[in-house]
Amino acid sequence: MKKIIMNFYYFIEFSKIISFKKIFGLNYVLNSLRYCWKNNIDKLLKYYDATIGENNHFKGSLTIDNPNLLNSSKAFINIKIGNNCYIGKNVFFDLANKIIIKDEVVISAGVTIMTHADVGDRVLNQYYKRVCEPVHIGKGTWIGVNVTILSGVIIGEYCVIAAGSVVRENVEDFSMVAGVPATFKKDIRCT
Repeated sequence: MKKIIMNFYYFIEFSKIISFKKIFGLNYVLNSLRYCWKNNIDKLLKYYDATIGENNHFKGSLTIDNPNLLNSSKAFINIKIGNNCYIGKNVFFDLANKIIIKDEVVISAGVTIMTHADVGDRVLNQYYKRVCEPVHIGKGTWIGVNVTILSGVIIGEYCVIAAGSVVRENVEDFSMVAGVPATFKKDIRCT
């Protein structure tokens, strides 16, 4: 009986968010992803055209920047998450380009995934041009707490990214990396 009641609450909240979006715009949905029931996160992502696999667990409080504003019904089209993934609390997705997360990935709390870097229309723009590239996270990878992954990074399969690392270069399969910037520490198959 408790499960039926909770499913009813999830449904009411989901319906409210979709309805209020028509009045308050996409920002209402973006703010709702930070505070809604964790069971509604994947439903909201799918509703706005993200590709989400089966049996994923969102811990809660997902922040999204740079959704597709040209077509708000496809606001989250740049998100692709496989099956059996775990997305921790306070994760940040920058959707200026695609974020592709393969099966069995664990993304711990506080992780930031950036798909672009841009100083805007300023003098520094002549020295630091806009970068906007997808981020790929391979199957079975574990991203530690408070990691930052920068634009264009490809993380291989079954990698471990140590807590607090800043990943700015590609990571080979079965690698453990750590640090700021993240550097190779060991092949985890040799442990």
